[in-house]
Amino acid sequence: MLRFVFTKLAAFLATALVTCAIVFACLSTTAGTQPAGGLAGWTGRLLTGDFGSTTQGDPIGGRIAASLAVTLPLALLALVLATGIGLAAGYLGWRRRDRLGDRVLVAVAEILGAVPSFWLGMMLVLAFALALRWLPAAGFLPWQDNPVGAFASLILPALALALPTAGALAVATRDALVATADSAPIVAARARGLTEDEAMRRHGLLTAGLAIGPDIASHLAVLVAGTVIVESVFYLPGLGRLLIDAVMARDVWLVGGALVVLVVLVAAITFVIELGLAWLDPRLRRRAAA
Repeated sequence: MLRFVFTKLAAFLATALVTCAIVFACLSTTAGTQPAGGLAGWTGRLLTGDFGSTTQGDPIGGRIAASLAVTLPLALLALVLATGIGLAAGYLGWRRRDRLGDRVLVAVAEILGAVPSFWLGMMLVLAFALALRWLPAAGFLPWQDNPVGAFASLILPALALALPTAGALAVATRDALVATADSAPIVAARARGLTEDEAMRRHGLLTAGLAIGPDIASHLAVLVAGTVIVESVFYLPGLGRLLIDAVMARDVWLVGGALVVLVVLVAAITFVIELGLAWLDPRLRRRAAA
C-alpha cells in the first residue's frame, strides 16, 4: 500500500509542477513580463499561498480562497449526487434487465450523458425555480450568513453537473451488475439460501462499485471543469466564474492562479478517490505495482 501511495503522490506532485510550468510559460508570453524570481520564484510563492495581486491591487490568494468556498462544495455535492443516482439507477436497471424498464433506463441514461450541463441547468431553473419555486434560480448566500440558503443555492447547479455523469455511471453500474450476477461470491451466497436480490445487495453492489470506481475518477475531471460554465449560468461566485471574469478583465496572473488551483483541485480529488479504491480493492494496488 505504501508503494501505491508514494507512486500516486509522485504523480500528483508531477501534475502540479507541470501545470505551474505550462501556465507560467503561457502567461509570461501573454503578459510580456515575468514575476520576480521567474518560474521557481512564482511556484515557490504559490506553495506558500502568495499568488500575487490582481490588476486592481487585491490579493489573488484571497479571491481564490473565497471562490473555493463555493466551487469545492459544489463539485463534491455533484460528485455525491452523480455517484448515488448512477448506482441506484444502475441497480434498478439490473433488476429489470431485458425488460422494458431496463431499455427505458438505458435510453434515458444515454440521453442524459449527451445533454450539455448549461442547457440542463436552464431547464432545472425553469422547472424547480420558476415554475415550482422550490429552489433559488441563481445567486449565492454566503455560508456564514445563511448555511441552509447557501446549500440550497448549490442544489440545482450540482444536479446540472451530476445528471450527465450519473447517466454514464448508471449504464456502467447496470453492466457491472449483470457481469457480477454469475460470479463466485454471488453463486455462493445464493447457495446459502439468499435470494438473488439479497445476494446482490450484500456482495454485488460493492463489487460493481469497485469495478466502476475508475469511471468515477475519469468523469471527475469533466465534472469539475463543468463548474466553469455552470457557475456562470447560476451566477455563483466560484472558481469558474472568477476565471471567466479574470479573462474578461485580461488579468493574466489571476487567470494563472485560478487555472493552477483548478487543475490541482481535480488532481487532488482524483488522488483521494484512487487511494480509497486501492484501500478497498487490493487488485488495484497489485496492478499499479506490476
